[in-house]
Amino acid sequence: MNTLLPALTLAYRPFLDPIDISGWWGWLVIPMAFLISMVYKAIRVPTMRRYWRQVVKMTVQVMVVMLLMCIGLYVIVLWAAPRYF
Repeated sequence: MNTLLPALTLAYRPFLDPIDISGWWGWLVIPMAFLISMVYKAIRVPTMRRYWRQVVKMTVQVMVVMLLMCIGLYVIVLWAAPRYF
């Protein structure tokens, strides 16, 4: 059993054989928005007193805007575009 473990770890090549997350990729937007908000607010806020409140607020703002953009594109692509073209 011990001789099989190194062979299994060598078989995984992260850039050539990535993990299949095709059903979950949309959920990765939430941590991405949170981490970008953390970095942006760490640079921009004058004091760190209300840092986390502003990070959460910006994360929610980013997520709402992205949701509205998705709805807008859905309306354009599946409803408006077929009517005009």
